[in-house]
Amino acid sequence: MRIAIIGMGTAGVTLLKELVKSDSFSKMHIDVYDNPINMGQGIPFQNDSAELLINLPAAQMSLNLDNHREFYEWYEMQSTFKFSNPEYLPRFIFGHYMKDYLQKFNHDYDNIHTIKEEVNEVFIESEIGQTDVTYCVCTSKETENCKQYEVVFLTIGTLSYHDPYGLKGIRGYIKTPYPTYNTLDDVQDFEDIAIIGTGLASLDVIRYVTAHHPKLPITVASRKGRLPSVRGEMPDIDFQYVTPENFNEIKRKHFGNVPLDEAIKLFLKDCALHHIDVETLVHRSQDDPIKDLTYDLEHADELGKLQSILELAKENLNWIWNSLSREDQKRFLTNYQPILKENSNPMPPQTARLLIDHINHGTIKIKRDLEDVQYNDNKFNFKYKDASVERFDIVINATGSKTQLADLDGDDQLVLNLENRQVVQAHPLGGIQIVAETNQIISPRYGTLKHMYALGQLTNGINQSRNGVMMIVKQAVNVVDHLLSTK
Repeated sequence: MRIAIIGMGTAGVTLLKELVKSDSFSKMHIDVYDNPINMGQGIPFQNDSAELLINLPAAQMSLNLDNHREFYEWYEMQSTFKFSNPEYLPRFIFGHYMKDYLQKFNHDYDNIHTIKEEVNEVFIESEIGQTDVTYCVCTSKETENCKQYEVVFLTIGTLSYHDPYGLKGIRGYIKTPYPTYNTLDDVQDFEDIAIIGTGLASLDVIRYVTAHHPKLPITVASRKGRLPSVRGEMPDIDFQYVTPENFNEIKRKHFGNVPLDEAIKLFLKDCALHHIDVETLVHRSQDDPIKDLTYDLEHADELGKLQSILELAKENLNWIWNSLSREDQKRFLTNYQPILKENSNPMPPQTARLLIDHINHGTIKIKRDLEDVQYNDNKFNFKYKDASVERFDIVINATGSKTQLADLDGDDQLVLNLENRQVVQAHPLGGIQIVAETNQIISPRYGTLKHMYALGQLTNGINQSRNGVMMIVKQAVNVVDHLLSTK
C-alpha cells in the first residue's frame, strides 16, 4: 500500500504514528511531505521565540490518547530544553516532541521516506469510464516527477492569514506574525508599530515585540477590541443531556435534524447541573481590558467550569454540528460561535498578568472600533468609528487564518490547484467538503474519494471549531481506523 502524507504537523505525525502501530504496517510504503522548516513540527509549533506559550498546561498535551501526560513526560526525560516554570511550555517544545517521533520512525523503518519539499499539485489519474482512481502527488510542475499513491492524507495545517484591508505587498506590512523572531528583522528601532487583531495571535506578537522593540507603546486594534479569556481552573465535566441518544430522539421528530434551540436547551440543562452561571459569565465583559482580565483571574473556578463545558462541546461538535440544519448552522455561527471563540483556547494566567502590567504602564494600548486601515504618504492610517486617525510605520497582521476557499490567493496555491482540478470543492461554511464521519474528501468530479482524506483547519465547514491538538489527534486515530477497515 503506497501512502502519502502531505503536511507533517500534528495531524501528519499522528497519522504516521497510528500507521506504524498497525498490523499491516510492514506492507506499507509511506512518503511524508513538508518543507524543511515545518517537517515534523508544523507551523503552530515551529521553532520560534520561547515567549510564545502553549495555551494548555503541558500535562494536558499529547499525541497519545492513552496517555494525556506523554508530552510532559517526554519533556521531563529530555535534557536539551529546560524551563523554570514548565506548567505552560513554549510552543516550539511541543514541535520538538512531535519531531522526535518522526526522527525515530525515519531511523527505525525503511518503508518511511521523508521528502523535504512542498507539494504543489495533487491530481487524480483515471481512465474515462473507470471509477478506480490513482492519486498523483507532485513537488514540481513536471508531471513525470509525480509519484502515484493508493492513499493520500491531506494534512496541510492552517490556511494563510486574512488580509482584511488589502495591504499585502506594501512595505511595512507584515502579513503573518510567524515566526515572530523574524517579524522584526527589517523594523527600525524608531518605527511605530501597530497590530491588527486582538485574538490569540496578537498575544504572541505582544509578548515578543514588547521584549524586543524599544519603541513603545504598541497599539493593538480590532473592531471589538476584546482580548481572549484567561484560563481558569478547568474541572473534568461530562454531558448528561447533550448526548447522541437525546439528539437521535429529537432528530426523529424533526425530519432528521436537531433544531438549534432544542440543542441549546439541552446544553443549558447541563450547565445548570454543574452550577454554571452562563448568563453572568457570557456577558461579563466590560469592554475594558484591565477589568476583563482581572475579572477572569479573580473568578478562576467559575470561569473554569464554563471553559470546561465549552471545550467538551467542541470535542463533540462533530456530531452536534452535523445534526443541525444548514440554516441553524448559520445561526450558530452568528449567535453562538463568538461566545465559543471568546471563551475557548484561553490564555495562560501569566500572559494575562503580563498584559495587565503593560497596559497599566502604557506600553500596550488596546483599541476598539477599528473601521479601516489605509496606506497613504508612507504611513498606515488606522481609522476608528469616532473618526479619529492614528498613523504607524509598521503593521503586523494578527487577524487569523482564512476559512473560505473563495478568499484564497497564491499563498495557498496547492488548495487552489486542488479546487481547479475538481479534486476538492468548497463547503459553504468554510474549508472543503468531506464526509463528516470518515474525513474522506468529496470531489465534485469523482464523488466520495475512497482513500483520500483531509484533516485539520481545511475541513472547518464540517469540523467546526475542532482544531485543538487532542481533537486533531482523535480525528487522525479514527481516520487510520477507517482506512485499515476498508483495505
